[in-house]
Amino acid sequence: MRIGIDIRAVGRHRTGDETYTLQLIRHLANIDQHNSYFLYTDTNNPEELSKIEKRLNLKNENFSLVPVLPSSKALWTFWSLPRQVRKNKLDVLHVQYITPIKLSTGTKLITTIHDISFVRYPKFIDKRDLLSLKLLIPPSLKHADRIIAVSKFTKNEIMKCFGIDGQKIIAIQNGGADEKFFDILSNQELNTAKQAIGVSNPFIFYVGTLQPRKNVPFLLKGFAALKKLYKDNSEIQELSLVIGGAQGGRNYDKRIDDEVAKFPVEVRKKVLFPGFIDESMLPSIFQASKTFCFPSIYEGFGLPVIEAMASGTSVICSGKSCFGEIVKEAAMTYEDGDLNDFVEKLHQIVTDNELRKKLADKGRKQAKNFSWHQCAKDTL
Repeated sequence: MRIGIDIRAVGRHRTGDETYTLQLIRHLANIDQHNSYFLYTDTNNPEELSKIEKRLNLKNENFSLVPVLPSSKALWTFWSLPRQVRKNKLDVLHVQYITPIKLSTGTKLITTIHDISFVRYPKFIDKRDLLSLKLLIPPSLKHADRIIAVSKFTKNEIMKCFGIDGQKIIAIQNGGADEKFFDILSNQELNTAKQAIGVSNPFIFYVGTLQPRKNVPFLLKGFAALKKLYKDNSEIQELSLVIGGAQGGRNYDKRIDDEVAKFPVEVRKKVLFPGFIDESMLPSIFQASKTFCFPSIYEGFGLPVIEAMASGTSVICSGKSCFGEIVKEAAMTYEDGDLNDFVEKLHQIVTDNELRKKLADKGRKQAKNFSWHQCAKDTL
């Protein structure tokens, strides 16, 4: 077969979308030396192309990086890409979310849907993005020959919200953490990681986009409430909060800045924003942290949670959306939106060494149930 894959997410710091693309291609390359792959990107800058090739670790002769221009998002999807598909005479084209309207006869179309938060929580989506998604996702689901949902939860959501026949949707769980997350690192490596992000105290860690549905202001409120409620507890008072992610990025949640501005100076000093954290640093930062907190309201899969569990780090997250499917009994969950319950659970997890160890052990076992090799195999 001649297979095309939209890889524009690579190199864009788009967290989940980028990780999915990178891991899918890397593992397809490991298991498939027969089919021909055309990897479509929207740049022809030699330096950027070199970086993309390096990130994908492309060595197979049956994988080709193909610049497609012009790069304007709408033009690329609806004109540049279909033209290139015809040129390459593809059997299959794989994209994420929005598909071209029309392809050459004989080219099958697959789209991967990570979540449909724009339907469930439209207030958290940028107005321009929301309009685009509402206009373009329904016809994309209609045009696609197959839809890949990254979890059973997402499959059910697509069926409920768009009335799509379940036989058209294939639930293929994202792979889990890369093998490097399971490696137990030395204290020296952990200290180096802490220095890199500018933290010396024990810390709670969050990493992901800083968009509204990620609910980071809720985490900040909980952290401040924890400090206030246990003001005589030195262990709580020395605790820091590290929030990894690009500040000021697309659809950035400005409530984050508003929330931090309310903090007393001594609490504000304990909140660190190191910016985007490269995947190579994540295992050491997870392992250096006291616990990983993922307060997101709505997720299709929640890969950072699995990466944290693989690292042997205890996890606290909501019990809603996909998390029941993903963490099972291996994480501390709180009642979604209940700040008091969240603070109580956060206190338990940061002060109870035995509880953290128990969750960490369960988490490592649970994380092994997810495999990018299996994801690539099922996708192929």
